[in-house]
Amino acid sequence: MTWWATAPTPRRRWAYSAPPPARWPTWTCPPEDVLAHLDGTVQRLAEGDDRSSHALMVFGATCLYAVYDPSTRRCTMALAGHPPPVLTDPLGRVTFPDLPTGTPLGMGLGGQFQSAELELPQGSVLGLYTDGLVEARDRDIEEGMNRLGGAMTQPGLPLEDLCARALETVSGRTASDDVTLLLVRTRLPGAAS
Repeated sequence: MTWWATAPTPRRRWAYSAPPPARWPTWTCPPEDVLAHLDGTVQRLAEGDDRSSHALMVFGATCLYAVYDPSTRRCTMALAGHPPPVLTDPLGRVTFPDLPTGTPLGMGLGGQFQSAELELPQGSVLGLYTDGLVEARDRDIEEGMNRLGGAMTQPGLPLEDLCARALETVSGRTASDDVTLLLVRTRLPGAAS
């Protein structure tokens, strides 16, 4: 099961997280600190799981945490074992930003998370997704990312239409993992949507 969360932050910024934290950390924390906090929380949850008499179970979750500031058009992101977001600029050029990838949350590997900051032009579309959208047992993740990128080349379409196009890239295959996509379009504060 996958959950996405969005929340307004001080200074009209927006935070996006997958999965959503049980309690949102302090908004002044940079994304890498939020991931470190979540990593510790997941580790504590795993240590408290006594439902199994087997040896220590490996428990982990991937996460992409992003904070977008529409007044500066800056988006700061950090990854914990998660695929990078898909980004389409206003001209339809699609990229998967090269971001530092930390370890999945809760693995107990002492993950050091790093964030990266990108400037997103007005009218860009940022897509956060689960790996089930781009990866399957019979398909390489690169192939899935290429298909997703091909579906995202028309940033002027309504977000619902872009989502439908992206979901068509997985239609007809048996779901072996969850498929979730969250799209956001950048705009200036106060601008019409």
